[in-house]
Amino acid sequence: MDDYDDFDEQLEADAEDYYGEQNDDDIDIDDPADDETEEEQGDDEVMVGLKRVDTEQGFFQHKEPVYTVSMRDNVVVSGAGDDKAFVWNASTGEVIRQLTSHTDSVVASGFSQDGQFLATGGMDGRVYVYKSSSGDQILLLEGPDEVTWLNWHPRGNALLCGSADGTLWMWAIPSGQCMNVFTGHGSSVSCGQFTPDGRSIISGGEDGILFSYDPKTAAVKTQFRADDARFLNGNSVTSLGVHSDSQVVLAGGQDGTSCLVHMGNGKVLGTISKAEDSIEACGFSTHLPLASVASTDGTIAVWDLSLMRLRDTFRHAEGVTKTIWLKSTPLMISSSLDKTVRLWDMRTGTFERSFYGHTGPVLDMAVGNDETSVATCSDDGSAQIFFLR
Repeated sequence: MDDYDDFDEQLEADAEDYYGEQNDDDIDIDDPADDETEEEQGDDEVMVGLKRVDTEQGFFQHKEPVYTVSMRDNVVVSGAGDDKAFVWNASTGEVIRQLTSHTDSVVASGFSQDGQFLATGGMDGRVYVYKSSSGDQILLLEGPDEVTWLNWHPRGNALLCGSADGTLWMWAIPSGQCMNVFTGHGSSVSCGQFTPDGRSIISGGEDGILFSYDPKTAAVKTQFRADDARFLNGNSVTSLGVHSDSQVVLAGGQDGTSCLVHMGNGKVLGTISKAEDSIEACGFSTHLPLASVASTDGTIAVWDLSLMRLRDTFRHAEGVTKTIWLKSTPLMISSSLDKTVRLWDMRTGTFERSFYGHTGPVLDMAVGNDETSVATCSDDGSAQIFFLR
C-alpha cells in the first residue's frame, strides 16, 4: 500500500466519527441570474468617471480593512482588522454568524474541500475551525506564531497553516490532532499550499527558500536555496503557483523576478519574467499551456510555457493583488489596488470587463465553487459580490 493511501485513510478515519453524528444542514444554493455585460476597454475608462457600481451584494459590517474573503456555495466568510470574521449569505448579505474569538487581525480564511468546515487564521497565532452551515465553532488550533496563510488538503480534511515564525503546521479536522510541524525556513513563511494531488506541500519564505515537504513524514523532499543564483538570486519568495501536474512550480520574488522550477528533479527550468516590483500572484491555466505573473507594478505577464516566451502583458492602473485562473473556462480574473476587479479571456488575450464597487484597494478575492461569482474584500472595510456570468 502506498504511504499516501495511509495518509488519506488517516484523514478519512478522523472524519468518520464526526460525519456519523452530523445532520446535513447546509444552506441551500441560490444560482445567481446571468448578468454579464460585454464592454470595450475604451468604454471602461469612460465609466470610471461615472462611478458605475456592479456590486450584486455588499457586506459592510466590518469597521476596518478587510484582509481575507472565502466563498463556498452561497456562504461567504470575511475577516478584517477589527479582529472579527463574519459568516454571511452571498445572496442577501445577512449575517449567519459573527466570529469574535480572535484577538488580532483576521488575515486568512478558507473552506474545506467538501465544504463542511471553514477556518480562520489571525495575527494572534490562532486558527479557529467552524461548521460552514451554522458558523458554530468546533476547534481552536494553537502552535504557530502569527498566521500568514491557510490551505486545505484537496482530498481530505487536513488544514495547513504558514506562520511568521518560519514553521508550517498541519492538523486533521475535525479531531484537531496535530499531524505534523514542518521546519526549515529561517523567517516568515510568506506563501504555501498542498499540491493538487495532495502528496506534497510547497512553501516559500522571506528567507528566499522554496521547500517541498512530504506531508506524511514532514521530511524535505526538494529545496531551492536563497544562495542559488539560478533561483531568485536570494530574494524573498513572495508568491507561488503549482501546476496541475503537482511537479512544476512558479515562484515569484520580491525583486520582480519569477522562476519556473521542477520539484520532482530539483531543476530550475528558467526565469520567465522580470517585473519592476514585487510579484504578488503566480498561477497556471488548466486549459492552456499558460502561466501568469502579477506584480505590484500593475502588470500581469502571461507566458506560453510550450514556447517559453511572453505571450501577453495585461495592466491595471495600480498594483495587482491577486489573480485567479478559472477551472471551468479559460478565463482569468485579477484584483488591484486601483479598486477594480478585471476579467480576461486567455484564448484571445483580450480584456473582457471591469467590476466596480469598491472605494479602496481590493486586497483579496475568491470565486465560488460554481465559478459564477466572485467575492472581494477591500481596504474600504467592505466585502462585495460580483457576478462573472
